[in-house]
Amino acid sequence: MNERLRFFVSGFFIGIAELLPGISGSTVAVAFGIYNKIIKILSNIRIKNFSGNLSEVSSRFHLDLLLLLISSMALTVIFFSKLVLYFYTNYNDLFENFLATIMIIISLIVVKDFSFKKRSIFLFIILGAVIGFLINQLPNIQTGNNFLILVLIGAIAFSFFLVPGISGSAILLSLGSYRLIIEAVAEINFSILAPFALGCLITLYFLPKIIFNLVDKYNEELMSFFSGLIFIAGLNLFYL
Repeated sequence: MNERLRFFVSGFFIGIAELLPGISGSTVAVAFGIYNKIIKILSNIRIKNFSGNLSEVSSRFHLDLLLLLISSMALTVIFFSKLVLYFYTNYNDLFENFLATIMIIISLIVVKDFSFKKRSIFLFIILGAVIGFLINQLPNIQTGNNFLILVLIGAIAFSFFLVPGISGSAILLSLGSYRLIIEAVAEINFSILAPFALGCLITLYFLPKIIFNLVDKYNEELMSFFSGLIFIAGLNLFYL
């Protein structure tokens, strides 16, 4: 598949994934083979890298690919949020079982080519599963319209958007904020979305560089860890 077409199509599925309380958008990016490139691009987000030279900025951030991805994601989130909210509200059990099945399959795809002769692979899968289980035990947080809490929720949720495994929506569900945010997206409620987006931007500025360095040095171990996260998140959905 042409790289530009791959980014555009990936954006559609990533947008759908981030609306669903289970599948991570980064998990979809891993499945489409674009995750490492996205993290590399985002790791360049620093004030000093934004110059007046448009061609230099475009080259550094691969804007031909990034804008296709973002536009596809944005359109998907805007047009499908009400549909997702409808299914989540009216067919909750069936919907979550479907998501859980997809997540378990993806977790197996992520590690299918790894060398299981390395003991560290098993250790990281187990570590990811344990952390995934603990994350799903987080207590609900009453967000309401509290600006600072919404910023914090945005920062936490976007952290999981960047990391394959448990989606930002799943974290919102665990924190009791999923319905609030999905309704805000469906209704374009900026009083909720603005502080939430601010939290996302804070994470976007600080986290990608850390993730990129880890992926660059410990790719197989990190993906094994993500696989454990994905697998246990799928199992947890079956028993929610």
